[in-house]
Amino acid sequence: MVRSPLVPLLPFESFTYPFFDQQYTGDHEALVRALLAAENLTFPGDPQPGNKALYVHIPFCDTLCTFCPFVKSANASPDRVAAYLAALYTELRTVAATRRIGQWTLDAVYIGGGTPSILTVDQIADLIAVIRDAFAIAADAEISFEFEAKSVDEAKFQALAELGVTRVSFGVQSFEPNTRDMVNLTASLDQVRAAIHWSTQYFTNTNLDMMVGFPGQDRDAALLDAQVAATSGIGSVSIYPVDYVMTLPGWMDKIRRGELPRPADMSERAAMFHAARTELMRVMSEQNMYCFGDPTAPPTKYMFGTLYGGYRDEAVGVGTGAYSVMRGLAYYNDANERTYVQRASAGELPVAASMPYHGYEKGLVFWPKRLTFDLADLAVLSLEEALRPRIDALVAEGLAAVDGTVLRLTEPGKLVYSGLMGYFFSDSQQRLYHRMVARMDAQVGDVDNLDWVAGGAGRARLGALNALPGAATKRGSLTLVPQ
Repeated sequence: MVRSPLVPLLPFESFTYPFFDQQYTGDHEALVRALLAAENLTFPGDPQPGNKALYVHIPFCDTLCTFCPFVKSANASPDRVAAYLAALYTELRTVAATRRIGQWTLDAVYIGGGTPSILTVDQIADLIAVIRDAFAIAADAEISFEFEAKSVDEAKFQALAELGVTRVSFGVQSFEPNTRDMVNLTASLDQVRAAIHWSTQYFTNTNLDMMVGFPGQDRDAALLDAQVAATSGIGSVSIYPVDYVMTLPGWMDKIRRGELPRPADMSERAAMFHAARTELMRVMSEQNMYCFGDPTAPPTKYMFGTLYGGYRDEAVGVGTGAYSVMRGLAYYNDANERTYVQRASAGELPVAASMPYHGYEKGLVFWPKRLTFDLADLAVLSLEEALRPRIDALVAEGLAAVDGTVLRLTEPGKLVYSGLMGYFFSDSQQRLYHRMVARMDAQVGDVDNLDWVAGGAGRARLGALNALPGAATKRGSLTLVPQ
């Protein structure tokens, strides 16, 4: 019998799938253009089209949080922002005009960053107008907009609602002042409370993000953060473990030098995460592994209906470092803002890397995050013979249960959800994942390895290129899909 991995957390879990094989070389833009010029792929007799989503990246911030790995920069001039937006509009129209994307009707639009809320109301209005003009959007589509508490006011929330935004979300990460100072979260708690109040006045679907496992954080602090978030008045709370291999090297260097407390070990961080989940469930309903709130207001369609969805679910990303995944193809954009603007403005697809891959197993890879999987897909996607033994092993060990045609994660399974994602990697993707872990350990440093404090010259650079599509080896030039 196939044995399941009983591990509390993977070395990193905030990944997109499939992973990129950096040994795959070629004319990436030509490959992407060719595949986007083809018809949409379907399975004979399969009535499910899957979700279709658009991600739009705004890489500008007022200030930079020290743990954040996304492509971003601070203090951009108005001219620089305007040049970026003009290039972004051109890329939106270029992508939408392709045969494949032109056949889509979008179920979700996600405007993330960076900090989209630093844009003016007029700039946001222009951006949304270009999206609506270029793409077909479903009448019930979710349009999400990320904001930061110190760059919003009531008038901006009112404008977002009038522009048709249906969901707003922002990162609080922690309410504890010392933790917020440590990671340079500069919005005051009064600004956070005001943002919660205004957002809930204009939107029924509101969300704030929290993180668990910061340096020096213990279980009591994590529980208090969860309590404050759950009773803040926000519509939903999303909570994630701190993924140390994804953080910036300067932050890791401070831990290595003793300038920041050493984090709790991986097992304790996992226990803190699950304790915080339990605390949230005292007030809110569980929507999936990370999200809690009103069950009538489900978590973002972009993240949990598409990016963490199944093989049928497809997303295209525009902007610096943006990631796209669709049937048979994954690619990401140039993360260098200057070259992105030059290429996109010229009508090019500003692709940095691509990989043809049919991730038929994607729905099972991300099933532990969503908590359920439709077993009928095994036959539709020809996965029965390859993956049914693994599912049977999980059921036998009490980590999963079958309810009709639905595979459900059990309470014991939730405690090892992260390891169960890796359990469903294909053989080729398993090889790439282990290659990434080894390289990141060598270049970034594994916070859970007691020997990592010795550091090393190679660890001054980031090595997360496979894990974080669009990442560069230069400090600060790192990207990740939004959470």
